[in-house]
This record gives sequence, C-alpha cells and structure tokens, in this order.
Amino acid sequence: MAAEISVVNGRKELATALKPAWHDPTSDYVLDHVPDSATMINAAHLDWEVQPQPIYNADGRIIEGHSTTVRMDTGAHLGVVSDKYRVVQNAEGFRFLDNLLKDGIMRFESAGALRGGRSVWALARMPSVDTIAEGDTVRRYCLWLNSHDGTGAIYAIPTSVRVVCANTAALAIRGQRGIRHTGDISAKLQQAHDLLSQADRQFTDFRDNARNLATRRYSRDDARQYINTLLPEPEEVGRSAAIRERKVEEVRKAMRNERQNISSIRGSWWSLYNSVSESVDHGRFYAWRGQGRQRAENRMTSVLMGAAADFKQTAFDLAVAMAS
Repeated sequence: MAAEISVVNGRKELATALKPAWHDPTSDYVLDHVPDSATMINAAHLDWEVQPQPIYNADGRIIEGHSTTVRMDTGAHLGVVSDKYRVVQNAEGFRFLDNLLKDGIMRFESAGALRGGRSVWALARMPSVDTIAEGDTVRRYCLWLNSHDGTGAIYAIPTSVRVVCANTAALAIRGQRGIRHTGDISAKLQQAHDLLSQADRQFTDFRDNARNLATRRYSRDDARQYINTLLPEPEEVGRSAAIRERKVEEVRKAMRNERQNISSIRGSWWSLYNSVSESVDHGRFYAWRGQGRQRAENRMTSVLMGAAADFKQTAFDLAVAMAS
C-alpha cells in the first residue's frame, strides 16, 4: 500500500493513537486512546520475531559467513546479513521505550512495519508540547526504528515528527547516527537510553532557536542573501543553472503558500526556513532517480543520510546564524 506500510493477510501492520496517518484517512487502525506498549504492539500486529537462517548454494552446501533474516510468522526472507549481525526483536524495542516510560508520563503514539517487516518503528509521546508561534506547535516524541534486512541501523532518538510511514520515518532520523547490529548490542542500547533520557534538553534547545526565528523578521535582501548562500549561482549558464533555478522557484512557491503565511509567522525567519524544508520534503527540489519503489527508496536514503538531510540542517543552521 501507499507509504510502504506492510499488509499481511489483509491487515495493515500499523496502529496510531486518536487520529489517522496523513496518508490513509481510514480508521480501522486508529485507537481511541493513547495506549501502553502491550496494547500497541498487538494493535500494530508486531508480535512476531525474526531469526537468522542459513543460506545454501545450488548444490546444497551452506554459504559460510552469511545468513538470511527470516520473519518467523510468515516465513518471508527479509535480507542477507553477515555472521556478525545481531537480530534485535520488535519486543526489545518496546521494552527499550518502556524503560523510558516507566514513570507513566509518556504513552505510545504510533507503531508499524514497513516493506513486509524489513523495518519496524515505535513512537512514544512526551508530555510537553512546544509552541513556536500561535498556531504552530511541536510535539516531543521518542522514536525506536529498527531494520531487519541488514540495510539499516537501529535508531533510538528524540524527534518532533509524528512517524506513520516510510517518509516520516526517514524525516525523523535525518542527520542522526544509528546503532549498528554488531558487537555488544546491550551496551550500545544502554548508551542510547542514557542519551535519550536527556532528550528534553535537546528539545528545549531546538524550541528556543525556533522561537527566536519566529520572532525575527527578514527583509527582501535577507531572503535573497539566504537563498543565494544556500543555492549559489553557478559560474556557467547551462544545466546547473536550470537546476538551481528550479530549486529557487520551489522555495519561492513555498514562501507564498498559506502554511508559511499564517499571521503569527508571516515574514519571519521561521517561515523562511520552513519554506526551504517544505520544498525539499514535498517539492521538486531534488530529481530522485528511478521509478516506483526504487525512486521512493532513493528518496528515503537521501533524506535519511544524504544530500536532502544535510541540506535542511545547513538551512536551519544558516537561518539561526543570520537571524541572530
């Protein structure tokens, strides 16, 4: 289905609290309350395990040094991994977040599986809601995102993104460092837990910077300098100039839309930065290669750890510096 949510035996492997995902307005997976981990893992149909299985060559001999990860409830082969790879089960992710939620303050916001179970996430909400400007609020979440196919890491991070699909998962972990599925996973997860326990400080730092952007007004010259710094004009006219002009026009179009012109942020550096961010996430800013699923995966990879992620971080840092 759309957004790469897994569907197994006609069931979406997805559950959200109180409101549906943006990409699917149906309500068959929406809970009428904010649940605990036991409710969420069952509601999202994530109560299954993954185990490594040997790989055989054509004459029936085991291929040494590698195995395939198999989803035990369906028998689906998820990916090929080395013998150093350590499987981390779905239940372990929920237990990890439970250790943060044991005071009873936080609850689960969403959980689901992507691409047949190759990736799984769980998202918990923190109690604070940050108001950047009137009508523009940011929630504080803690995200667990795990790969079962050997292509990705484990992410245990704070985020303001409500993760409900592949794209929002990619947005949430942009610029973040993951935990590799090798070595002493328990020790690595303990370190991640210690860092995530300090997430409130990170959210507060972001909130303060964002509020500053929302109260500072930019001039036409400021906007021109900001865009030209992010997107410098190429020395020669040609394909590079055309690409640059397309990106500039995407930003300008976003600057004119209603989302960036609500009364509380119109003309602010916050709206200018968000014009860039929105262009990268939803516009024709990048020409993603490939077709269909391949194109979606290329986009996800770029937003996850490539040019798109780096560019938006650069845009935010530049806005903070220029607005000071």
